[in-house]
Amino acid sequence: MGAPGGILATVTAALTVALTTAVTSVVVLSSSTAAAQPAAGQPAPPPASPPGLGPAGTSTVHGDAASTDTLPGRGPGATPAIVGALTGATCSTVFVGTTGMPVALCTSYVGLHPPTPLAPTVKLFHPDTAAVLAEVQLAKGALLGGVYGYLDERDRVVVADGNRRLLAVGHHRDPDGSWRMTVDVLADLSAGVPDGDAVTGLIPAFDGRVWFATSGGVVGTVLPGDDDTLRTLALPAGERITNGLTVRPGGASVITTRALYEVDAAPDGTPVVRWRHAYEVGPARKPGLLAHGSGTTPTYFGPGDSLVAITDDAEHPDLIVLRRTDGSQVCRMPAFATSLAPASAAPDGVLIEGPAATENSIIAFGDALVLVNTYGYEYPPFAVDGPAVPASAPYTGGMTRIDVSPDGTARADGTVNPDGTANPDGTANPDGTANPGGACSRAWTSLARTASLPKLTTGDGLIHALAYGPSGVQQGLGPELGPLLDQGLAQKFGPVDVTSTDVETGREVVRDFVGVAPLDEPMELTGTIVSRGDGPGVMWQPTLTRMLRIGPA
Repeated sequence: MGAPGGILATVTAALTVALTTAVTSVVVLSSSTAAAQPAAGQPAPPPASPPGLGPAGTSTVHGDAASTDTLPGRGPGATPAIVGALTGATCSTVFVGTTGMPVALCTSYVGLHPPTPLAPTVKLFHPDTAAVLAEVQLAKGALLGGVYGYLDERDRVVVADGNRRLLAVGHHRDPDGSWRMTVDVLADLSAGVPDGDAVTGLIPAFDGRVWFATSGGVVGTVLPGDDDTLRTLALPAGERITNGLTVRPGGASVITTRALYEVDAAPDGTPVVRWRHAYEVGPARKPGLLAHGSGTTPTYFGPGDSLVAITDDAEHPDLIVLRRTDGSQVCRMPAFATSLAPASAAPDGVLIEGPAATENSIIAFGDALVLVNTYGYEYPPFAVDGPAVPASAPYTGGMTRIDVSPDGTARADGTVNPDGTANPDGTANPDGTANPGGACSRAWTSLARTASLPKLTTGDGLIHALAYGPSGVQQGLGPELGPLLDQGLAQKFGPVDVTSTDVETGREVVRDFVGVAPLDEPMELTGTIVSRGDGPGVMWQPTLTRMLRIGPA
């Protein structure tokens, strides 16, 4: 999904008494850093931002309305100060508004108002200590409800609760210095969302409305404050929505467990399908994916956000790049270079061992796309939709960059289409005919075992995430013992680091110790990074039990 979806509601049920003390020590493993400006991925102009959305980079799950997972400014730098505080919850997503106060969507272990196990909660955090300052419990609904909220221009978290209401959760400081949360009802969505269904995606439209999507396959819009403006479209039966929405002026991109849709909004807000692109789906849910279908939120990128990128759900998934206007294909190639499908390896020759697939959204930086392998990642059994085949697998990780040339020409470095159809200059096919459409080429593959949703900061060209250390096989433990340490619950024990990877080269340039799993298990949760001008930024990252502040003091 582009985000850790159903994790937050049930993962906390597995906590034990051993997880009662916080790890606060910091060990510096590397102090090198880089300020890359990728030749192949020069940052495009920031995507257009809809009115009603908060600060750029820190107001949505995927960084912006185009779901590029890129943020302005720089990352936390080498040897950052690391502060953490217990949250009494697992927080799926963090936002930071104009006041600099972090606020997160969380699932509390036990809600008190009313008493509720695993209660959806919005929490406010101290900007220096990461301590919880205030919180409010929301009505509990379906597992995925409320994951894809956003921060509005008034620093309020907009989210749907279990009663199918669209809420705006704000925070205020009282005269005595204490903080409190406020809740405003923006709309009642129950007329358009069937009983038992749940809102899983939310993002503001460019005309003042709000786009929403439900797990049952309903897409809709509503104008806050006017329930009579509610308009919906039911997608084909059997297609579920487990990822977020990506929006543009006049419409949105929606991916279901079977197809990608480009949807326009009629003058009255009614969603209308412009085109549908069915993608290949494997026989069952893969280990490391939450549902049986694509795990990617659609990503807009390219000139004028004219392109949209996803991965399919084939046995060996492909990256698919389409033109937003008509759904025509720009290029398609294996999403990952693996030992099972090595033909699309980058010039570095690096291969991911075994199968690969992704539950994360695709990072877009100019014409470069970065994909992260999550195959084998162990999600809680209550968070996933149906059994996986195989039931589990080693988590080997891996990250790759694929460059897209929409006009079919190759890059100056001579890279070519992975299927060999283009000449080195990219201008012609082997039979001398013109090379139609676009071209994709793999720039690099790394073997980083990221375990949170990565974010790229445009000021330094670095990709930031929490990560495990090398896999058992990479540590030289052999083909029998090594995979056992990377499979199932065994992967949840050990050191957790914050890492930064150069998007130009794929080289890891920073690795700093932040804690120990399972206390600080990253859980593929979504953090954010607050820009501080030309200096290092502050990374806010939730783990299983803590909120981490990573950056300059």
